[in-house]
Amino acid sequence: MDKLKKQLCNNIWSALDDYFRHADSDDVYENISDQFVSRLASDSIISKRALRQLFRHSQAWNENLQAIIINGTKTHNPDYTLVHDLAHSILYPAKLDADYDKINLIERAVCFFSRPNDKADEYIDAINHLAPQAYAPRKKRSRIFKAICDSLGVTDLSAGSSFQHLFAQFADELSTKKIDFKLFMSIHPAHFLTMSNPKRDNRGSTLTSCHSFNVLDCDYNCGCSGYARDDVTFIVFTASDPDNPETLNNRKTTRQLFMYKPFNGLLLQSRLYNTYGGTCGAQAESKLYRDLVQRELSELEGVPNLWKTEKYCGNKHAIHIPCGNGFGGYCDWVHPDFDAKISIRQDCADNFEIFNVGTYGLCISCAGELSYKLLCDDCNHDDCELCQECENYSSETWEVFNRHGERIQVCDHCLNEYYRLCEHCEEYHDKSQMTMIHDGSYVCSHCLADEYLLCNECDEYFLADEVSLAVDENGNNVYVCDLCRDKHYTRCSECEQLFHNDYIDGNICHHCQAEEVPA
Repeated sequence: MDKLKKQLCNNIWSALDDYFRHADSDDVYENISDQFVSRLASDSIISKRALRQLFRHSQAWNENLQAIIINGTKTHNPDYTLVHDLAHSILYPAKLDADYDKINLIERAVCFFSRPNDKADEYIDAINHLAPQAYAPRKKRSRIFKAICDSLGVTDLSAGSSFQHLFAQFADELSTKKIDFKLFMSIHPAHFLTMSNPKRDNRGSTLTSCHSFNVLDCDYNCGCSGYARDDVTFIVFTASDPDNPETLNNRKTTRQLFMYKPFNGLLLQSRLYNTYGGTCGAQAESKLYRDLVQRELSELEGVPNLWKTEKYCGNKHAIHIPCGNGFGGYCDWVHPDFDAKISIRQDCADNFEIFNVGTYGLCISCAGELSYKLLCDDCNHDDCELCQECENYSSETWEVFNRHGERIQVCDHCLNEYYRLCEHCEEYHDKSQMTMIHDGSYVCSHCLADEYLLCNECDEYFLADEVSLAVDENGNNVYVCDLCRDKHYTRCSECEQLFHNDYIDGNICHHCQAEEVPA
């Protein structure tokens, strides 16, 4: 798990770098923390464990991308020889006691499927003799063959029957198609974060939605991490350049979410998004992706690829797929216009379980759970200011002078912890720049130098107009406060200067006394 977590964390950061490379703002990117990336990776490893164990059995699994890559090596055009052999194997019981004419009709009917460009009218005529209601011009060929099987009495729908396995192979081969693109079936959290291309991409916005991850004012994009943290959702997508890792993260051309609980046989397919906005004109792509996903799941679970698909909205089974607790993403499958589908595989027709889709997203800053937007209320700083001391956000800041004399804004905590009000200039300064004066208040170093003097007697600072120039007992010029002046100094009656009491006799200082002595 530690190795996988390190891999996912590195991949997520790389994907985010790719995603924001062409975006017009870094507002979201600057808020994304290592804590968010680490928790998302850990949660995804745990929640997607069952899907990961299933997907890892695919020959097309890519461990680094945490995805199955379906491409030309996994798809092919129909092998009509195989179609012919499978059809004969399925219909063999009907030929055991049949006469020559009926066997001949069966042979020609099989050719309708194995030789699609040869004598169509003759083969259709044989079908009409065997099963009069089977053929219709626009009817799906696998359904026509199923109707023939029903008419000939070879259909066996019991679980695990030979008929089911052979018919599933026949239908798959008949409808198989070689694709010229790469389709990614991914459970990687990075691909969920980047499921919709960035809004305001400077290369032109394509395939953007309410799940675009580069905007802070959207309620739904917390669903990206909410999908990544549930246990049933995987993302299916194509990219403008599938061989360029960057475009997997910032230039998807189609994407669709599928929800599946391994071995449950119930598949939910949500809206298809493409560069034109999705849904409209996307039905063919959506059907192809569903077919490829169904085949992959059936192959991995070793069961016949026999699914019945219908629209999710108004489905005849009254199936309701709810959202998980706290999920804040956009639940597009509940809207009829978006043409979501549910599929039930035949082996699970009577015992599938309903599952929840999505769960709480994560705040991209503190990694706490949330149900809307990308930042929780505590981390949303739209109405807050940055403290330039602790670099946290606060609803209110104060202007102060730091230790370098620079004006900065600080929060209440840092103001009380590191700063003090100068009683003279009434500005806040770093405590290291403050000095206590005689009355117990504090003044800043600037005010101290300009406005205050130190009393030589009591070693306290006073305003300049509260001290007097005097001569101490050693004959040096000093400053003394009024109190120390009155207690320790006397004014000379001759020169009117203040002298320390030890430097004056009576009212005349030693200097004046020396000048009065006759030569």
